Amino acid sequence: MLDADRTAVYVNQAYCALLEQSQERAVGRTVLELPLFGALTADPAGEAWFHRVCNGLTIGQTSSTSFFRFDLPALENGQPRRCFWKLKASRIPSGPEGGDAASGYLAFRVSNVTERVEREAIEEREKARLRSEAQLRQIAADETAARLRAHQEQFATALAFAKVGAWELDARTGLITCTEQCKLNLGLQPDDILSEQRLFTELIAPEFRADARARMESALAERRHFETEYRVTSFYPAERWLLVRGQGKFGEDGTLNEILGFTIDITARKKAELEQERLTAVERDARQQSDRYAEAMDHFVSAVTHELRSPLSAITSWSELLTRSTDPGHLSQAAAALKRNARQLSLMVDDLLDTGAIVSGKLSVSRNPVVLDVLVQDVLRDQDWEAQRKGVALSSELASCRVIGDEARIKQIVWNLLSNAIKFTQQGKITVTLRNDIAHAILEVRDTGCGIDASALPRIFDRFEQVRTDVAGRIGGLGLGLWLVKSLVEMHGGTVAAESAGRGQGCLFRVSLPLLTSNEVSNIA
Repeated sequence: MLDADRTAVYVNQAYCALLEQSQERAVGRTVLELPLFGALTADPAGEAWFHRVCNGLTIGQTSSTSFFRFDLPALENGQPRRCFWKLKASRIPSGPEGGDAASGYLAFRVSNVTERVEREAIEEREKARLRSEAQLRQIAADETAARLRAHQEQFATALAFAKVGAWELDARTGLITCTEQCKLNLGLQPDDILSEQRLFTELIAPEFRADARARMESALAERRHFETEYRVTSFYPAERWLLVRGQGKFGEDGTLNEILGFTIDITARKKAELEQERLTAVERDARQQSDRYAEAMDHFVSAVTHELRSPLSAITSWSELLTRSTDPGHLSQAAAALKRNARQLSLMVDDLLDTGAIVSGKLSVSRNPVVLDVLVQDVLRDQDWEAQRKGVALSSELASCRVIGDEARIKQIVWNLLSNAIKFTQQGKITVTLRNDIAHAILEVRDTGCGIDASALPRIFDRFEQVRTDVAGRIGGLGLGLWLVKSLVEMHGGTVAAESAGRGQGCLFRVSLPLLTSNEVSNIA
């Protein structure tokens, strides 16, 4: 309730409960300091209504707003609370004796109409969906009717499949006189009028018009017969192909008087040719794909051989040293080397086992709440030594995020992305960010490393694929890390993408995972 100075003199408990405020914070403040009225007057229409009820509402009169939006603070789990409100204003006397409008109080009834607004929105969407479905059903019925008519025309034409249609084109008028079979071949009715212009602008498929006209004009210029093949548009969506032969008739003065010719339906032969071309293309693509798989497998076998040989050789050498040396310094160094190379072997074997499980469909993921920012921080600490060894700076900006999934597999995703960034960054820095985006957690790993060509970006998530770089020396790996990342992310219902401005411009890998919802928390509980 507002006094003449538009100051709140009274608020009830219901208002405080709706707006999640205390009476002490509301009473004594001007109306524009109250959050709900601030949102109302921020809109020109709402501001006009407010001034109208403040200055023109008399005792006993009421006035209501349409609903407007004012969001309450987000819940502790980060879920936003979108709310809609409606106000009803009344002018009431300030005392038993009544008084004029200026001396009365202005009372407002605050209603939270969120449920009604959302219910009306749902009903409107449902109505739109039903209208759309009705339109789609009508379109489907029309298309079915059109296909039925086309099939009927094809059936009638098939009865005269072996017949030849003859035609004659008058060079002076451009009109074409032809047999009924010729019109049937072109998809015309017996009483339809046919002309040269209609033939080349309507009946011949657009991609064949220029070639058909060029062949005809070239043959007429050399006074020889012409032959061409084209697809007829009249039978769409079915295909009808015609073979057309013709020859000009010239007068004694060399003037072209007419062109005579015939049409033959070659649909069956042309379809067989096109099908053969398609099968040839499929076979060629399959052969190229097989070659790519063979090349990838050769690369994989070579990479496995090289990657296994290095740690095995190191383990053999340091083991030999252990048998010959009693120097404590050598023993400590050997133990560290054996542990490092054994871990490298273990990671490669894990990748190979996970690859086999994913390909065979035997890899499953559990679904439990995961505090993603804590998990990322753990991986950063684990990888910090390797980054320091290479002189690469690690930095992070992590927002609080909770997702649902397999903690070990999500950690494997983060580990592979970060180790990949360290591997391909010789100097500079790596930045890891984690943020919320409505219903998803967005993890980004950005490096200043060697970058990736635009032509190679579509292949980097392929199995056994490792894009070559311009850095000196060979960069090890089996070409499985990013493929595993993509597979595991998709098993969690997320997406992964990569961006790079090119060689030497660094890379950005972005992973999106669904956030943990309140329903999932309830189900788990």
